[in-house]
Amino acid sequence: MSSYAITGASKGIGREFVRQLATDPNNTVLAIVRNPGSPDISELASQYPNVHLIAGDVRDPKSILNTASSAAAVTGGKLDVLIHNSNAVDAATMSLNPSQIPFDSEATRAIFEPPFSTAIYGGLWATNAFLPLIQKGTQKKIVHITSAMGDVDLILGSGISYAVAYSVAKAGMNIQVAKYAAELAPQGIKVIGLSPGWVDTWEGEKSAAVVEGENFMLKQFQSIVPSLEGQIQPGESVSKAIKVIENMDIKSSGLMLSHNGDRENWF
Repeated sequence: MSSYAITGASKGIGREFVRQLATDPNNTVLAIVRNPGSPDISELASQYPNVHLIAGDVRDPKSILNTASSAAAVTGGKLDVLIHNSNAVDAATMSLNPSQIPFDSEATRAIFEPPFSTAIYGGLWATNAFLPLIQKGTQKKIVHITSAMGDVDLILGSGISYAVAYSVAKAGMNIQVAKYAAELAPQGIKVIGLSPGWVDTWEGEKSAAVVEGENFMLKQFQSIVPSLEGQIQPGESVSKAIKVIENMDIKSSGLMLSHNGDRENWF
């Protein structure tokens, strides 16, 4: 029997982690969401008795501490795997190149705050809040969902110069993962950054502008992987990611791995 806590579980990749892990009735799945009443996640939870919805916001240290306390009450004070999946971006400025960042302190902070508050600060607070539970768990695994957009080789190979704040936050997350791995190795705790691939998490009909943007990005990614046809679906991404998590060991701790389990095949 394994226990999992997933932050950012209300939609996309996070919700798919909940769904796939819940199909094993021996798993205890803690879905951490800001709004447990959200229709999509509450409907999913109603289908699986082993899913527990717990309110929590990784951007608020007091909130996520309370979340960990609530989780401990469900699991008996222990946890096998923490999956920190929460993510946010300022969509309106994602297309900006670094030279286009405004000479305006408030505007710049507004661009960087969403990904930093979830990936960097939220990653710290969520990990620290759940660490006492992980220390008492059996598997002792911590996973931060990162992105190859924070990888220097991918940036230079593809020429993707936009999504600055998102990429910087994910690169910072990767360093943070390595720091945790170095600190926690003596306790047998494994920590990785896990890139889910290029995943289609868009809900609803895509506008012409979104489709155009995705096609433009596809051409850039194809300069690295010519055979790439497009995005993968959350089901495929998470299925592969779960296998990577199952195979985590002290040798892989501290690394950023792809959903394929390596450091090369990001798509």
